[in-house]
Amino acid sequence: MRFNILVVEDNVTAGESLVELLEDLDFKGLLETSAESGLKQIEQGDIDIVLADLNLPGKDGLWLLEEIKKDHANIPLVMITGNTSVDVAVKAIKMGAYDYLSKPIDMNRLQVVLTGASRMRKLSLENERLNEASNTEDSFAAMIGNGKKIAELKSMISRVGPTPASVLILGESGTGKELVANSIVACSDRSKSSYIRLNSAALPKDTLESELFGHIKGSFTGALKDRKGKFELAHKGTLFLDEIGDMPMDTQVKLLRVLQEGEFERVGGSEVIKVDVRIIAATNKDLLSLVEKGEFREDLYYRLNVIQVAVPPLRERVEDVEILSKTFIDNFAGQNKKKLDESALAILKAYAWPGNIRELRNIMERISIISPNDTIRAGDLPQELVGNKTPSKASVSTDYEGTMEEIERDAILSVLKKTNGVKSEAAKKLGIGLKTLYRKLDKYAEEGVDLSFLK
Repeated sequence: MRFNILVVEDNVTAGESLVELLEDLDFKGLLETSAESGLKQIEQGDIDIVLADLNLPGKDGLWLLEEIKKDHANIPLVMITGNTSVDVAVKAIKMGAYDYLSKPIDMNRLQVVLTGASRMRKLSLENERLNEASNTEDSFAAMIGNGKKIAELKSMISRVGPTPASVLILGESGTGKELVANSIVACSDRSKSSYIRLNSAALPKDTLESELFGHIKGSFTGALKDRKGKFELAHKGTLFLDEIGDMPMDTQVKLLRVLQEGEFERVGGSEVIKVDVRIIAATNKDLLSLVEKGEFREDLYYRLNVIQVAVPPLRERVEDVEILSKTFIDNFAGQNKKKLDESALAILKAYAWPGNIRELRNIMERISIISPNDTIRAGDLPQELVGNKTPSKASVSTDYEGTMEEIERDAILSVLKKTNGVKSEAAKKLGIGLKTLYRKLDKYAEEGVDLSFLK
């Protein structure tokens, strides 16, 4: 592992000389000339060790040490001092500095100090990976429920986790797709390696490509240094791409290349970088319908969809509503123990939960805070829960009087509402092709039928 060492030295000539020494010792050196700019570099990531001069313009080396210890305590800092500053160097060590070097810097002393700091950094990184693995293992236990659907999901995760295959997680918003991804990682042989997450919908196209593939200094405005992307950071580990259905087409092309060939270039760069990364992707969108519309690449879809894991909506897990509700209330109520009576549970089980587990969690949090009673009854629940029941089946009344075309239209719309507008699922339930369904929907739109629930 080649560590990145940040040199913070206001004397540019001395700083550049030190960077050259670091390169000779097989480290990668970076130079900043003030404590403030050094801290910004650290906050951008990829810094393993810091060599900071004590006497800097403005904020000094001790200030930088204090700031590093606040949020980056696992990064060793070595203080560089003049021969007359030994007392201050000792003070720095008491404040948490790894060691100190006196000017002029002795090459042998530098090598010994950096060898020790490297061991410390490597150990801290390993501990981070172990903690991450522990957290993901906890996440499997956090998949609350004892019904058939959740049991099937856990069984699927147990089978999928140990494989190297790409996984596509499908499910509505609020169903817990990221929790499923965490659990898959916990079950994999990469659980102790890097686990990197990225939301594809949260960033504009240019920023998204830089986040995924990294960039070269000067490749665009604001690219002040070379930066690794998520793929490099996830090497030998797992990359979770949430909201994959929102990824721009140009970025999809580059992602496909990584999946096919295991290589890419940073934005603005020409060096081909090889990586070994397992991909887990998730979306609440109907990817097949996006493929039909030309908004998602078909070849990428099949690359991602090696193994598909469907997360059931809460309305299909009614048997788990009670244990989920009680768990959330226990978590939020703290010392103020509260319980749900049968009337409240009946309403919770009858509600359609369009926001799924996230909505249930939010409502339980609200009730735990505002309800003055130890027992939560039907009257304590928000009014929007009352009267909004889950239909057990999407059906059309047998005594409906109308043409066959009208009966067919109502049946299609009923099934679409049941699937929350997921057209591929509706087409499957109806026993018709996806293209046929789109054709009929276009016809209904021309006839003025209200299809606003699909948007």
